[in-house]
Amino acid sequence: MSEPIDVQARLLEFLRGGMFTEEIQVTAETDLIASGFDSLSLVSVLVFIEKTYGLWIPQGEITETNLRNPQNLSAVVVRLLNEREPPP
Repeated sequence: MSEPIDVQARLLEFLRGGMFTEEIQVTAETDLIASGFDSLSLVSVLVFIEKTYGLWIPQGEITETNLRNPQNLSAVVVRLLNEREPPP
């Protein structure tokens, strides 16, 4: 089972690794879209999630709400990962 805090930490590390200018301090609550998150950023994040977790986010999950901040996005990743894992 994937832990939300672990997914969020890895996502934040990725986002802090150069996706935004140095002036933007990315936290779990940072409004990604207001901070300059664009379609190229989206593709980069989707590829990161796929490479890291073997999970492609379905188009229906790519919403303004789910992309609002790293906390929301990591919650989506955890939910989708847990939905595909068989129960113990």
